[in-house]
Amino acid sequence: MRSFKMPLALGMLLLGVLAGCSSSPSAVDNDGQPTYIDDPTLENFDRSLGELSLAIQRADADTEMAMRAKISETSRMYQKALLSALYDNHSTPRRALAGVMLGFTGDAAVIPALLEKVNDSSEHISVRLNSMLGLQTMGDKLRDYPQHKELMRTLTVNMEDKDAPYTMRRAAVYTYAVAYDGVQNDSILPLRNRFLADNDPRVQVAAINAMGDIGDVAAVNDLSIVGLSHPDHVVRAASAIALGKISDPQRVIPALEGATLDEVANVRRHSIDALSRHYGSDPERVYVSVLSGLADFDERVREAAALALARIRDERAIEPLLQATGDRTAVVREAAATALGLLISPEREKEAYPLVELLSDQAPGVQISAMQSLERVTRQSNLGNDQQRWRKFFYTKYPDLDPANMYEGKPKPRFSSGISGSASRPRTTSTPSRNTQQPRTQQRPNNQPNRTTQQPARRR
Repeated sequence: MRSFKMPLALGMLLLGVLAGCSSSPSAVDNDGQPTYIDDPTLENFDRSLGELSLAIQRADADTEMAMRAKISETSRMYQKALLSALYDNHSTPRRALAGVMLGFTGDAAVIPALLEKVNDSSEHISVRLNSMLGLQTMGDKLRDYPQHKELMRTLTVNMEDKDAPYTMRRAAVYTYAVAYDGVQNDSILPLRNRFLADNDPRVQVAAINAMGDIGDVAAVNDLSIVGLSHPDHVVRAASAIALGKISDPQRVIPALEGATLDEVANVRRHSIDALSRHYGSDPERVYVSVLSGLADFDERVREAAALALARIRDERAIEPLLQATGDRTAVVREAAATALGLLISPEREKEAYPLVELLSDQAPGVQISAMQSLERVTRQSNLGNDQQRWRKFFYTKYPDLDPANMYEGKPKPRFSSGISGSASRPRTTSTPSRNTQQPRTQQRPNNQPNRTTQQPARRR
């Protein structure tokens, strides 16, 4: 089953909905359900929606899940009151809030009322938009809606309405993607049209995201030919992300390989990530392309490459990632440490020893990633970030790692400073051939004059 997360459009919800609302005592019906929403309750609804919007923007999954559960429970409790508020002609903010809150009820019985508001051209745009968001929140209920074809036509009309603000067209695009059902022979053509014809890049990106989530191979040509060569780098990046979700490796992998060479780092970063998701289709080709990202001059691309190598779980990447733990940028070292924790198996835990050095890294994030990876590989959870205890663990289990045992049973190399005893050694000299080119960085012998400071004596 496709999963579709509500976009950041929730951030556009009307806040301060109490403006224009009049207070009234809450009333209940014979079943004890509220039939009217007073101002304090409206304020709580508004605050909860704001918290949900912030959680989505911050990618805080735990808070988002908790807020969705809370809002859904409240919406079901006040469902009758919300339906009444949707038709409250005395308060536009009340109608707007009711539109989005009704979507959280999860009750398909509210879909006709929301569609009525969406189609009402005389209604305030905030009410129509929030009713569209309410439909979007219904999820699977839209695919099971008996008048499904009529629903899809309504969404298509709204996403193609040139007079509507981009926010409304974008919300219609996302709602279309939620309602899309291949079993009912829905078409991605309206989404392709929005991508190719809309005059606002934000709507185009929404259409690209929707096509990626749907995963229809019919979108590959548009995304790879038009999307990856689009003049707007945001559109190119979105196209790369979408191609990472569509299973058509013969066309997608070459297109993403080219995108990893894009002039904009953000496009390269997303292309590498998207390409790694097709590893199973062509492991060798994908591995080589993703690995090359570790040498990119942009640290975010190197970070993406390290995390992508962790995703494909190709053990050949262990050595390059160990080298990446010495990267000059903390985000790359952190990503490399995280990746090594996923790639190094407990049977090869000895190879995780270099992570011990990262426990004293200047960046706290690097230290934490190194500790977590060490714990994952060694299954030792009681050593914390104590570098000495980790060294003792590895030296005890693998004595050859201990510098004290490095030359055990072998002659230690002799080191000379080149000062004491130098007179007793024969001096060897060699005269370079005239044809031998000396390096440009070589110092001038002391007995040679410096042409810029010493002039030859004049003849008398």
